[in-house]
Amino acid sequence: MKKLRIYLETSVIGDFDAATERGAMTREFFRLMKAHADEYELIVSPMLLEEIDAAPVEKQTGLLSILRSLDYLEVPIQDEANKLAKQYIAARVLNKKHINDLTHVAYAVLNRCDYIVSWNMKHIVRAKTMSGVQAFNRSNNYHSPNFVTPTAFTGEMPSANDRNSYQ
Repeated sequence: MKKLRIYLETSVIGDFDAATERGAMTREFFRLMKAHADEYELIVSPMLLEEIDAAPVEKQTGLLSILRSLDYLEVPIQDEANKLAKQYIAARVLNKKHINDLTHVAYAVLNRCDYIVSWNMKHIVRAKTMSGVQAFNRSNNYHSPNFVTPTAFTGEMPSANDRNSYQ
């Protein structure tokens, strides 16, 4: 059986230690990924690592510790990912202020991931972004992953209070 390729966007790792319902759902997501490692391949990009490097030192240590606890594949730097992210901007999927978000998407697309897992509901797991990426990808013969939160794997739904905290 082919493993599902799961692209990890930075917000998922960032919420691992959160003392919130969303943090608990993130921990459950990672527990499931570990328990079913024969079904899932976690993908990490240079963009995620750059964002961890940009975090305050005390946060970096925790994020790197969480990342090291996972079994993942780190994909190499791809100039094509930066080019594709800029093409998404030109296609008005999002504006240039969100180049990092689109670079995450580009890495997931170019590495043929089945899912992008993110808590970024404002820019990534959003109908406008998903439909814009899918339309562009269809027109340009690119693969399109599914955009989901960790709850797509755990089946848990956040409370109204937690939904309001999504970025």
